[in-house]
Amino acid sequence: ELLPSYLRFVRGIMDVEDLPLNVSREILQENRILAYVREQSVKKILSELQRLLQNDREKYIKFYELFGKVLKEGLYGFGVNKEEILKLCLFKSNLRDGLITLSEYKMKEDQKEIYYIAGNSAAMLKSSPLIEKFNAEGTEVLLCDDEIDTIVMPGVFEFDKTPVKNATSIKQEAASDDAATPQAKEIAAKIKEILGDRVKDVKISSRLSGSLSCLVFDENDPDFATQQLLKQMGNRNLPPIKPILEINADHEIIKKLQADKLMLPQVSEIIYDLARLS
Repeated sequence: ELLPSYLRFVRGIMDVEDLPLNVSREILQENRILAYVREQSVKKILSELQRLLQNDREKYIKFYELFGKVLKEGLYGFGVNKEEILKLCLFKSNLRDGLITLSEYKMKEDQKEIYYIAGNSAAMLKSSPLIEKFNAEGTEVLLCDDEIDTIVMPGVFEFDKTPVKNATSIKQEAASDDAATPQAKEIAAKIKEILGDRVKDVKISSRLSGSLSCLVFDENDPDFATQQLLKQMGNRNLPPIKPILEINADHEIIKKLQADKLMLPQVSEIIYDLARLS
């Protein structure tokens, strides 16, 4: 009862003078002194971890490799120490080797948000078509490759008053339909017709710079990594969640399809399958 579950790696003895001894466990759980001891203990442990991070980075990284996933559990929900836990979290980056803190995240001059992408492999996330535009512009994206990241990161709304956003969200990186040519829009509409109910929509992408296509999910739907995690947790009866297919209007294949639509049915399948693979 003295520590939250995300600090379950801590072992020790607490000397508390004022606790009543001859009481039941239930009464002890409701004791105000115990609640105060819990609050102060959590603050002390988190501050000691922060001191270790600042004074002995190498030793802290070893600690974090062992217990970082457990510590991140404290980010779930509406915990009172969320900001302190966030300061202790380490992340991989698309622009740098090694691990960085959120305080070390590099904001560009006109940037107003911290970006992240979640999945199972940092290497795949780094080369994902979903952050091609960020890579090309030199915008830093946090690569969240722990399984728990798909659960806790959507609940991290800001850090030090700076919004934290999923780099792949539709709201954040809206498709550039307004800038697309009528021919490109026509191709998108025909691909949607061919693919039918396999996709929620087909859009002209503003996030792709070299790749042909990618799949994203509506901001109100769980992304692919979250869906996989939910299935692993036993939620086998999830309703089918349709992705949104984004196509690169500047890609040579899309331009050729605008001139010759005969191959559109076959090529649409390839465009969709390539997006699923990536």
